[in-house]
Amino acid sequence: MQTKTDTAKSPSPNHNVPTRFYTTGDFVDLISALREFDPGAASHTLVGLLRMASENTATPVEQTALRIAGLGDIQSKNFVLTDAAKDLLYDFSTGDYSGNVRPGRYRENVAAKEEEAEETDYLKSDAPEPVARLNIGGTNYVIGELAALDMLAFRLESGGEWHHLSNTVEDGWSSIAAEIIAATRDTTREYIRMHMIHRRNVNVGDNIRLFDLYGFEWFIRIDDQGCFTRVEGRNWEPVNIDGLDIEEDLGKIAVNAIMVAVPDAREYFKDDVDQWARRIAAGAMVMPAFNM
Repeated sequence: MQTKTDTAKSPSPNHNVPTRFYTTGDFVDLISALREFDPGAASHTLVGLLRMASENTATPVEQTALRIAGLGDIQSKNFVLTDAAKDLLYDFSTGDYSGNVRPGRYRENVAAKEEEAEETDYLKSDAPEPVARLNIGGTNYVIGELAALDMLAFRLESGGEWHHLSNTVEDGWSSIAAEIIAATRDTTREYIRMHMIHRRNVNVGDNIRLFDLYGFEWFIRIDDQGCFTRVEGRNWEPVNIDGLDIEEDLGKIAVNAIMVAVPDAREYFKDDVDQWARRIAAGAMVMPAFNM
């Protein structure tokens, strides 16, 4: 999809806007930049359609807007554009684009930022109907339904904002509970803290401590120069322990250390963390939401 800024006439000598072509991805970037000046620069429907055309993805609030407009649907748990949306993109384009695409200036992480800032727009205007109370580890959550969209949302029973859920009742309450756990807790840090072992009886050198997580080992060195960590085969890296007591907060220091020593720790331990979260979720208790 392409648009030309001026196809009717050449720009006047004093015209300082260059004649250029824009891809759909360019427009997503442009709208994201405009929203820094005007938060209402474009509708979620428009941005979602452009984002789907350029990146084949859209934020949950954009997906909701597209579904309301009849331009999006859920198929096999995946969000897709309807034929009507595809026809719009085809009919109002000038043909296939084979030129060079400019690297996205605002595209990186913009979807996550907009999702965080906008996810409750529709939930505020059309509050979900409470259908269940879900207890996870002693904390009660209200599960609400947006029946027209076949979507669920959750919030704390004590109050607060609603948040979208990607799982449905058909996926099972354990899946819903696992999604809530992942959304409300730092599951990677909790998993590491709960399962790691301090190998106190292993002599690894002066001022050095060894920690083990099911065979994955990392070292912590605390001396006059500060706190440092490393894994086998790598150099020592500094760890910020400001405000932490070396003895009382050693567990927190160890978790901070592995997150430094293994920058992709969240991805590295993802499968184990997900399985652990599902085990916790399996113990969740669901009750009907009466008088809420």
